Amino acid sequence: MIPKINSKKFAQLHQKILDFNTIRGWNPSAQNIAKSVVIEAAELLEHFQWDNGNKDETQERDLVEIGYEISDVIWYLFLLCNKLGINLTEAMEHKLKHNEKKYPAKKFVNGHNEEFYRSQKKKYRQQGK
Repeated sequence: MIPKINSKKFAQLHQKILDFNTIRGWNPSAQNIAKSVVIEAAELLEHFQWDNGNKDETQERDLVEIGYEISDVIWYLFLLCNKLGINLTEAMEHKLKHNEKKYPAKKFVNGHNEEFYRSQKKKYRQQGK
């Protein structure tokens, strides 16, 4: 099941987050926001620490807490985009096009193609991209 995202509501939430921080006088630097993204992502990862990989993804997990951690990551990403003047939607569209070129669907007709994937990663790292 693919979750539905209401883009209008998403934009409204972005503005509410900016307003929330402004009202409280919170104006962290881009560097501090980027650090916070990583810290919150690590807190998200804690919910999966020591997982043996055999559990149903929704069993034995506090989905409310996981949702909070995901929200924290997105919150900081909204702030970082705002701070740096990045349009998140455009950046994601650009990245999708980049990935479609880097990993063409025809190379994955039979599912995951580990050899091609690794060769592309290596190629792009050598090019500095």
